[in-house]
Amino acid sequence: MTEAEIVFDVAQRIEGRLIALGVNVFLTRNETRSPLEPERINFANGVASDLVISMHVDSYKNEKAQGVATYFYGSDQHGVHSVVGERFATLVQREICARTDLSNCRTHAKTWDMLRLIKAPTVRIDLGYISNPHDAERLGDPQFRDLIAEALVIAIQRLYLSAEDDAKTGTLRIEDLRRAGIRR
Repeated sequence: MTEAEIVFDVAQRIEGRLIALGVNVFLTRNETRSPLEPERINFANGVASDLVISMHVDSYKNEKAQGVATYFYGSDQHGVHSVVGERFATLVQREICARTDLSNCRTHAKTWDMLRLIKAPTVRIDLGYISNPHDAERLGDPQFRDLIAEALVIAIQRLYLSAEDDAKTGTLRIEDLRRAGIRR
């Protein structure tokens, strides 16, 4: 599978789950079109997004590079960062690592345009390395992509849950949220 196929498949899985929970979802790419970053930024700002997820699959010349990493807007040099973006990136990282065997490449602050110019809290997720045999095999598995989608939806829900409604990382399921009547 290609990066575009993996990312679009995971995005569709997330979209279906979020729509079932009553959330409005906007995808910037489809099966045949993948807009450039400036277009995505304008689109996200134009629909007044509450939260933005930018998913990618990485590649590197050394096939030993592996794992999942998340990024949020921030700069240690200037002492500024997105508090919500950092919290969401941390939740995403923890949920994916708790549910999968992907290596934890941690959460990082970056000043990339996608993270800096979108008005809503924005997180970039590198779901693994297609150049790594283990990551590529896992990302090629539909059940594995389903685990990633569930982890992302749960991370979104946890971002908005109060402390008493929250649960241990990696244990909360979408069905638990539905039973509890928790929506957006």
